[in-house]
Amino acid sequence: MSDDQPSSPSPRLISYLCPIYGLFTIADSIGKRIILLVLSLVQLMVGLGILWAAGWVRLDWDGRGSPGGLRWMQAAPSDANWAYSDRNPDENDPAFWPGYRGAKRDGVYSGPAIRTDWDNAPPKQIWKTVVGAGHASITIANGRLYTLEQWDQGEVVTCYNLTDGRGLWRHQYDGEFDDSYHMGGVGPRTCPTYDDGRLYTLGAEGQLHCLDSDTGKLLWHLNIHERFETRNLMFGTCASPWVEGDALIITTGVRARGKSTLVALNKLSGEILWEAEAENQAYMSPFTATVAGQKQIILGAAREMQGRSLKDGSLLWSVPWNINYNNNISQPVVIDEQHLFVSGGYGHGCGLIKFTEEDGAIKAEFIWENKHLKNKFTSSVLHEGHLYGLDDGDSDDVAHLVCLEAATGKEVWRGDNYGHGQVLLAEGHLVIQCETGDIALAVASPNGHQEIARLPSLNGKTWNNPTLAGGRLYVRNSREMICYDIAQGSEGGTTALRVTKSEGLTILGAAFLLMNSLGCLGLGLASLRK
Repeated sequence: MSDDQPSSPSPRLISYLCPIYGLFTIADSIGKRIILLVLSLVQLMVGLGILWAAGWVRLDWDGRGSPGGLRWMQAAPSDANWAYSDRNPDENDPAFWPGYRGAKRDGVYSGPAIRTDWDNAPPKQIWKTVVGAGHASITIANGRLYTLEQWDQGEVVTCYNLTDGRGLWRHQYDGEFDDSYHMGGVGPRTCPTYDDGRLYTLGAEGQLHCLDSDTGKLLWHLNIHERFETRNLMFGTCASPWVEGDALIITTGVRARGKSTLVALNKLSGEILWEAEAENQAYMSPFTATVAGQKQIILGAAREMQGRSLKDGSLLWSVPWNINYNNNISQPVVIDEQHLFVSGGYGHGCGLIKFTEEDGAIKAEFIWENKHLKNKFTSSVLHEGHLYGLDDGDSDDVAHLVCLEAATGKEVWRGDNYGHGQVLLAEGHLVIQCETGDIALAVASPNGHQEIARLPSLNGKTWNNPTLAGGRLYVRNSREMICYDIAQGSEGGTTALRVTKSEGLTILGAAFLLMNSLGCLGLGLASLRK
């Protein structure tokens, strides 16, 4: 080779920059193969580090066991790419789902009859739209759909047209929550609460808004942590607001300088009606129910279950209920006026609280406890004396459907694994939102697990609660939102053949290709050396 010609890169340099290539060229000994394999792994880790630093990937982990895998970061929506509806919403649409898990927060659907022959004809998809991140669920009223999302410039309350799934209005404000351990994902967690033309929303960092539900006009606003001098929870504000009469009832997190963790506000003005020095609160959403002959606020606090007075928030009863890490998430289920079912994950279990009146006071005590049904991120439903829910298993992606006898806690049967999804009850059937994004339909019967169908739906991990309203099923996660027609007499759809995609493998492949591309670039530059 003449002196004025570029010198060729040495095989050793080629192997350093592209170690996989080296394995098939100069790896003529065990020692060299080991060195090149180690270089390949180092190269892969560097590639992952570049993708991570660039904000293109994240680690998926719910806080227990090993991380669940690598996930691509989805580009956050913005007003520039939000699809606005060109149609007026149907104000007379009777579909109604006013807040988290329905009108009573019990996960029970009571609208028009639904079709349950999903095995013969799966639900027909009406529309599908891209949404921002977060675990918020869906509220429906007056032909409109409301939810909360994480957008590029903050948290957003969004309103969509039920007819076509396109946007009507949005209200954006500062906020970008992500827990310090990056276990729960970014974005808001609560569900909007609808009441008489007003929408009440609570963001992951405690931003409380009252909006006109038709137009999105801001009526009043309050930062609950600043106003009551409390601290946010580790995994963000998750308790959805509750309306009772003229009062808007909220929990305010963890006691700090301020001690008031249960508050009633005037729903029209936001003025304080009363505030109570309750225990540190957790992730359960407050609601009202009549137990022991008295209508009251039911709370799942950090270390106990509580009943509180609607008049002033004073304590009526409490029982110890201490979930690991204070992660009291599951909604209690009212069995009748004398019994309340509670459940918790992280290895804790479930129990039945019995209420009696003693000297004019409410006495509350457990009459049974066991570990048969450990609700983690989900809540159970009650049907004809039996409870149905997902039991937190021994690994991150395991939660089997379980049927318990409510009166005794006896396990009647244990069914399939649906992951940490969500369950609704509709006409003697269980609509199951699987953690994988699939949706399933099963019979709510003590006679054994009877799954009718399990169908692909959303793409990716789904912790959001589904919504049933007007014979339509609405599901969403941190990427997309879909509406299905399941009304009785509706047309069937088609089941898409979805190939299970491992984002982790594609990310590893991308990291490998990135580093080898850089290696090839290095080789090209090296070949130009004189």
